[in-house]
Amino acid sequence: MKRAVIAIGLIFIFAAGAQSQGIKVGAGAFGGINIPIVQDDQASGTAFGLRGRIAMKPIFVLEPNVILGKWGEPGEVDGLDLGIDGSKITYFGLDVTIGGAPATPGFKPFVFAGAGFYSIKNDDTGYDESKLGFDGGLGFLFGVTPEIDIDVRGTLMIAPQKEGAKKAALVTGGLTYYFGLGQ
Repeated sequence: MKRAVIAIGLIFIFAAGAQSQGIKVGAGAFGGINIPIVQDDQASGTAFGLRGRIAMKPIFVLEPNVILGKWGEPGEVDGLDLGIDGSKITYFGLDVTIGGAPATPGFKPFVFAGAGFYSIKNDDTGYDESKLGFDGGLGFLFGVTPEIDIDVRGTLMIAPQKEGAKKAALVTGGLTYYFGLGQ
């Protein structure tokens, strides 16, 4: 949790510096479903997070983000009840987005890709791995006003581990607010 607070603080400090250079800056929160892929020992769970948006050009946006997620308790695997809770996922990363111009009204599709550090823990099994991973996906923003976007996206996350990789699909929705427009 301490790392999450530090990462969130760094997002806001970086955003304040970028804004002072005339760059469009926004921050938002999101939530959704976290669906493990090809993992019988995990069920679908939840994901919540915070995301900054820093527009370097009208369609080129950097997105530092933090995701806190959980996979659900698995059902029976090959007729056996595993009796374990789902794993907890923490992600600190940076995505590069093409499209989705910030602070403009209307429908704005985009694609994105990024990398960051994934921490996957399961207290019941003692599993605890932290590694560099990757993500990417598609989404759209709907600019309600120049200051507020509704954000809907689908993300494929790949977190390499010692034995293979943990993969998940996230479907999230959220809001982004842009600071200092019109000044």
